[in-house]
Amino acid sequence: MRILVVEDDENLCEIFEGFLSEIGHEPRVVHTAEAALDALREARPDVVLLDIYLPGMSGFDFLRLQTVRELRVPIVVVSGRVTESQAQECLRLGAFDFLGKPVALARLEEVLGCFGPSGRPAPAAAPSPVDRRRAPRVPVALPVRVRESNGAEWDATSVDLSTSGIRLRSHAVLSPGQSATLALGAPAGARRLEVASVVVRTELDGCALYFVNLADWQLERLRELVERAGGVAPAPVEPHLRILHTISRAIGASLDVDEVLRIALDALTRVTGHEVASLHLLSADGATLHLRGDRGLRPQLRDVNRVLAVGEGVIGRVAATGRTAYLPDASEAVNLLPASPAVVAQEGIRAFVCVPIRSRGRSLGTLSLGRRTRAAFSESEIALVEASADQIGLALENAQLYSATRRQLDDLKHTESQLETQEKLSTVGKLAAGVAHEIRNRLATILGQAELMLVGRDDPDKARERVRTIVKETSRAAQMLQDLLRFSRGGSAEARPCRLEEQIQWVLELKGPELRRSAVEVTSELAGVPPVLADEGEIQQVLLNLVQNAHEAMAAGAGERRLTVRLTEVDGRARLEVLDTGPGIRADLLPRIFEAFTTTKPAGEGTGLGLWVSYAIAERHDGSLRAANRPEGGAVFTLELPCQPGIG
Repeated sequence: MRILVVEDDENLCEIFEGFLSEIGHEPRVVHTAEAALDALREARPDVVLLDIYLPGMSGFDFLRLQTVRELRVPIVVVSGRVTESQAQECLRLGAFDFLGKPVALARLEEVLGCFGPSGRPAPAAAPSPVDRRRAPRVPVALPVRVRESNGAEWDATSVDLSTSGIRLRSHAVLSPGQSATLALGAPAGARRLEVASVVVRTELDGCALYFVNLADWQLERLRELVERAGGVAPAPVEPHLRILHTISRAIGASLDVDEVLRIALDALTRVTGHEVASLHLLSADGATLHLRGDRGLRPQLRDVNRVLAVGEGVIGRVAATGRTAYLPDASEAVNLLPASPAVVAQEGIRAFVCVPIRSRGRSLGTLSLGRRTRAAFSESEIALVEASADQIGLALENAQLYSATRRQLDDLKHTESQLETQEKLSTVGKLAAGVAHEIRNRLATILGQAELMLVGRDDPDKARERVRTIVKETSRAAQMLQDLLRFSRGGSAEARPCRLEEQIQWVLELKGPELRRSAVEVTSELAGVPPVLADEGEIQQVLLNLVQNAHEAMAAGAGERRLTVRLTEVDGRARLEVLDTGPGIRADLLPRIFEAFTTTKPAGEGTGLGLWVSYAIAERHDGSLRAANRPEGGAVFTLELPCQPGIG
């Protein structure tokens, strides 16, 4: 590594220079902070060793300089005359570590090992399998999932890797000293490798991390990854097929477009080894492309890629023409991003391929991959990118279809809810008419009794009897109004233990006056059954609909009028039967009696929604509702609901 030593003590400079050269580094020695600034402008070092007390500008002032902070070069402070608070101030200003004088050279070598391997020759003895500082660092693009200590997770792409650490490219911000768990993307077919790490420095477009507490098996896996990345052999066909299978499986397992895009980009990175990837999707009007996923883009390149015009530049033309574009050396292509050629040149992208994302003949976006090395994309790799883009297009089409279906389903549910409310209001209206008639009769009785009392000819016993009659009729009228209000308000809108025999008795009591006026004989055969788990208001609505329909069917014709309500338990289910002696259901209507707007009543006398709503309520409660004609005449409706013996 190139190491800049900023130290005014010439004897110590000589020691540092000799030791660093011996262990394979390239030291450069300057004696002032001002000279260090000039050296930084000439060539960016890998590490800076900085003394605090220097002639002229101090080390503290050097750390505070915006130029130094923006370069994000790791700085190790070396001093023997600072207090503990001053050492903490150095770390707060961005220094990676603090070493007191006299410096233990072994400790200095250990700290430098965090930033990369030295060039020290290997000893004659066989190297230790756990010696990580001497591991080679190779450029490799692997997908990495970063999980911070606070639980936040994000994706990044590796720039280079060794068994001691890794350098990542990402727009996320981490601070030196911060810990994180890294899940390194393994070659196709292998599971990810998770390692603990600590941030040793941050850069403008990413950060460098040092692996900590590695087990022997983790070191072995890292060594395999490094050795595999050091080779240049093209990826075989079999991993290509595995990648396509991975993407296909992701499409089948999730309708989350972002998740599918993440899996696709990670899978491609494992095979093609590209350093830069971007995925753009067309806007609704088809005029612009919007960045939906990326790997390895530096902040400037990400900013100029966020929105691209269709038809402009390589990516825009691929979206417009639907044809793949391949550039062996993108650094020579001024039209890659016409609006920002300087940014493209600064990125150093060499091989570049952009393929269209299409589905059903429609252009949906583009998928682009780039390499900063001179390794070209092989024909098989380009074919893999095109096939992956086709899979992504299928995922986008599935997601759009799902979204449209979901909207239609939500609209349908809203319409059903409105129709159910309409039907309930219709039932309330019918009940209100009956209740009004009954209350009018009660009020007539009350008024008559009160007028007779005003005459004043009754003895005390007779007067008390008239008062009792008034109280009885008033209470009855109040109860009828309370029952009507109870039904109109509905239940609790949640499932609770509900006893059907109580609900049946309540409905028969509410409908009792109307049934008696129509000379309907009511028979109830209610066996004790376990409670059901139901919305009480909805069950009342179903029972009222069934009794109301039976009443209207019998009232419209002559002959015997008998309503039978029977409750039994059959195979763990509560079975409620409502039987009438009316004309029955026409044969052509019976198969669709539970469809919306189907009615046996004359035009204008029914909504045709009562049985449809009742059927839907039964299904929501995991029950069933059936209709049939009785052999002896009339109809029977059968409601079944699962019993819940352990509740209530």
